[in-house]
Amino acid sequence: MRFHSWLVIFLTLAAGCKMSDPAAEDPSKATAAPASQPAQQAKADPIKLGEPVTADRVALADVAKNPSAFKGKTIATTGTVRAVCQERGCWMEIVDTESHANVRMHGHAFFVPKSSSGKQAKVQGTVVLVKDGKECDEMSATGAQLEFDATGVELL
Repeated sequence: MRFHSWLVIFLTLAAGCKMSDPAAEDPSKATAAPASQPAQQAKADPIKLGEPVTADRVALADVAKNPSAFKGKTIATTGTVRAVCQERGCWMEIVDTESHANVRMHGHAFFVPKSSSGKQAKVQGTVVLVKDGKECDEMSATGAQLEFDATGVELL
């Protein structure tokens, strides 16, 4: 009987205790999105890889129309990621409405996530006209005649 009394007292005390909620004590620790902005509308920060993308932006279509004017120059361009090396992420293919280019990561200093297909990409790199090597066998399958040796990439 005595054990039963202690058990009842312990359960009563345990039920009366409240677990501490860090978000209630400090609103900065809350993880939920504000009610005024649904979670699915929150824009994610870009993924920044390699060096910051600071070069002058040139449309990918403009580079593709006159690639010799950009050969050896460092520029920034944008496009949608269409393909990514599934071995390490050492190259990707970007496209716009009119053209496409292969982008290899300079010296394997960084790699893009293998799941990057479909994302918008800002690429900074040196324009290479003739493929001087290929990273993977599947890189040659994309058929792009334009290549960038990327020093920086931002995925949006």
